[in-house]
Amino acid sequence: MSKRVHLVSIVCLLFLWGCHNPPQEASKKTEATMFASMPDSAQLIMSDIDLFWKAFDQQLKDTTINAFDQYLEQGSIGLKDFIPERIESAEALKALVLSEKKYYQNIRASSYKVRLFEKQIKASLYALEYLYPKAEFPPVYFLIGRTTSGGTASENGLMIALEVYSDSSYSTNYGRPSLDIELLPNVVAHELIHFLQRDDESDESLLKHCLREGSADFIAELASGEKVKLANGPNVYSYGNTREKALWLEFKDSMNSTDLSPWLYSTTNDGRPQNLGYWMGYQIVESYYKKAKDKRQAIDDILNITDYAGFLKKSQYSNKFQ
Repeated sequence: MSKRVHLVSIVCLLFLWGCHNPPQEASKKTEATMFASMPDSAQLIMSDIDLFWKAFDQQLKDTTINAFDQYLEQGSIGLKDFIPERIESAEALKALVLSEKKYYQNIRASSYKVRLFEKQIKASLYALEYLYPKAEFPPVYFLIGRTTSGGTASENGLMIALEVYSDSSYSTNYGRPSLDIELLPNVVAHELIHFLQRDDESDESLLKHCLREGSADFIAELASGEKVKLANGPNVYSYGNTREKALWLEFKDSMNSTDLSPWLYSTTNDGRPQNLGYWMGYQIVESYYKKAKDKRQAIDDILNITDYAGFLKKSQYSNKFQ
């Protein structure tokens, strides 16, 4: 494996870790929170971008203070939801920013280019509304974090951490390369699927988590395009497609386990790409969708899975290997 591919694997693992772990202490949705029923009314909130760079400039002028206290205190509810397990604290953010000052300076201009993708993001939301008329469209909060996660969702909306994306290739001192900023519409679509999904919290099986991630990739691809797969790593899907039967036979023996490695959110020691669980879940969901006569109903079914083993059986995915 080349150094470049290894670095891309690191960034994808961290991005997907952020996607997998919802904030355990996130702010709860208030009674006043209203979500748009139409894409045009969906809010793309960018106020945290200016707040961060104001704090960044103050921090570099005086390293004896912690300018990020104000950033986190004055930030949006999305930023506050992003703090647990990602930003963690103003102290942690200050330490990372000072150690990665050059990286943040490099991606500063790119962080403002999110505005160039507003039409593409809204187009993806319209495509999703067509596929799933019951969709709600929560606010999307664009913020600057601690390079720990590219995006996630909470009860209050979607959070996209712009420091992970850039229009040029940059790497942190610890080896994390930036993702292509053109992935932003795809990442928003992927996180929106997670926001809309039903989740059976009593089931923590590998099958459940792979179906959730594969569903997010599959429906986000229908709404926003095939680039969504690149957030998983440059070769996850191509690797899986050339080894499908062997991977299925391996997966079916462990799919009821609560151990998610090596399929999701973990490093691998056999040279294969991380997060093949996204690919596996995608294959099962795609099989279900292709066999369905009513495609819109199929999307509804995929977003509202309550019986993961039953869904796998209905997909008839395993039949192709018999």
